[in-house]
Amino acid sequence: MDNNRPLQIAIDGPVGSGKGTLAVALAKELNATHIYTGGMWRALALACLRVHVDMDNEEQVLDVLRKSNIDLRIDSDTPLTKVFLDGEDVTNEIFFPEVSNATPTVAAHKQVRIVMAELQKKIAYGKKGVIEGRDVATHIIPNADLKIYLTASVDERANRRYKQLREKHVEISYNEVRDDVVERDRADSQREHAPLVISPDSVVIDTSNDTIEDTVNKVKKELRNRNLI
Repeated sequence: MDNNRPLQIAIDGPVGSGKGTLAVALAKELNATHIYTGGMWRALALACLRVHVDMDNEEQVLDVLRKSNIDLRIDSDTPLTKVFLDGEDVTNEIFFPEVSNATPTVAAHKQVRIVMAELQKKIAYGKKGVIEGRDVATHIIPNADLKIYLTASVDERANRRYKQLREKHVEISYNEVRDDVVERDRADSQREHAPLVISPDSVVIDTSNDTIEDTVNKVKKELRNRNLI
């Protein structure tokens, strides 16, 4: 690790693998900033839905991105990150089913991903941070001090996502959530630009049977082994 720059941890993996839960827990443990790139994609999908653009049209989605102010703001009392769209806190709204369904479509466009990556790199630059989201280890902060790739079974990931949505009072069935997880996996792995892959220097952790404490302890052990904490 370069002593002149702050510690950065990249957490990658498919939907429902526990990226956000782990990122928040680590941010608290390490007194670091949690940077939620997935929230930015969801905010873009919400912005597209609000102005009724054709989300299969790359130019229209790109135009919405360039006109929108998508921002991450750290809660002053916790390391948690809130997502803002044009100054409005949309942290809860971005989890509505229609937004979840639209997100893979807007995220599939090459030029949109390039512009979004620059925004995400700008937010992460110079921060001691735990950065989580799809492709952060390969495209957003490829020089992270530690890269973690989380995975879990489809059923376990669907169950976690279902519980999260119910806690946010989103009316949705488990089967709908599971179908969405399977579709998100397909879209993420098959998109032409920056598909979801495991970085060769990532530590792979299967969280299917882990508590959050188990996963946090595995990551902290890896950090200690590398003399990063």
